Amino acid sequence: MGLNILHDAAANGRIVPVPNHRIEVLASPGRGRGVFAREPIAPGTLIEAAPVIILPAADCPALDRTIIYDYYFHWDGDPDGEGRGALGLGLVTLCNHSSRPPARVDRNHVRLTLDLIAIAQIEPGEEVTIDYGCTLWFKPRE
Repeated sequence: MGLNILHDAAANGRIVPVPNHRIEVLASPGRGRGVFAREPIAPGTLIEAAPVIILPAADCPALDRTIIYDYYFHWDGDPDGEGRGALGLGLVTLCNHSSRPPARVDRNHVRLTLDLIAIAQIEPGEEVTIDYGCTLWFKPRE
């Protein structure tokens, strides 16, 4: 079952996992893990609003030499250039790339979230991919 990490004020300030009934993490052939729909998802649906940890721009070059590079998003500035990073605390960080994705990620600078939004109809069992929007550091598998 997919999990979002949300702050539950009723739980005395503890971070608690909340099931995400729309998506889950499964094996993605040729890609490792991926995010898949558990139910039909209509275009325009907010699939997930993942809270982020903002990474200072000065820290990003060091992270680019670690496994974190594959999972963090550019928060501001040119996607291939300078600027702060954002580490999403949700399943959005596990979305694989596609040049024809059924979803997109919006950076919400007010709520400090990465919003995963359907841009096409997504059927149960379909992989929820996004276009990374930058120069790819790997050979894509469509």
